[in-house]
Amino acid sequence: MLILALALGLAGEPVVVDGGEVIEVVVEKKQRRKLAFATLDDPRVQAFFRSGSSTGASLISGERSVERRPLVRAGSVRVLAGVSRVATSRAERREVRRFARALVNEARPELEACYVETLGRAEADTVRLTVRVELSRSDRGPVRLSEGMLGDVLGNACVHGVLEFADAEAPLLDASVEIPVWFWVQTNYGPGPS
Repeated sequence: MLILALALGLAGEPVVVDGGEVIEVVVEKKQRRKLAFATLDDPRVQAFFRSGSSTGASLISGERSVERRPLVRAGSVRVLAGVSRVATSRAERREVRRFARALVNEARPELEACYVETLGRAEADTVRLTVRVELSRSDRGPVRLSEGMLGDVLGNACVHGVLEFADAEAPLLDASVEIPVWFWVQTNYGPGPS
């Protein structure tokens, strides 16, 4: 009898089981949005427009203040073989890398000034200079520019002079270090005039 009731239920007829009352089950389908994007009637969209996040500078609001700032950073430092041996232990290599980063960080304002001066003479968007410093157990060796050109010869001379006379404390190790120094201009587009 139950099988007959199920078969009749599949046919769309009301189902009567064991003399009971007729139970008609109606399942409402949820209507799905036809568009993948929210409409203006969506409460989330209305909440977004009511919030303060949509106010401020826009592409069509007129002039925007542009701030250009020169930046200088040290790249990934390589520790190479020194005169007698390579700095083999991890601690020695870490100490040499710290020296390299400290050398660039201490001279950063002067290096940025060199870059600004060079931008006045020659166009240089993003520049990478590779600086090589020989370290020994007695003192720090000279700074040499091994690759790259900061606009012109005067830009390279400025960078060389700044790094040569920087006061970073060099470790007393036999090693050679290559420091890539990156120069670029960061552009910030601020809000327009109020």
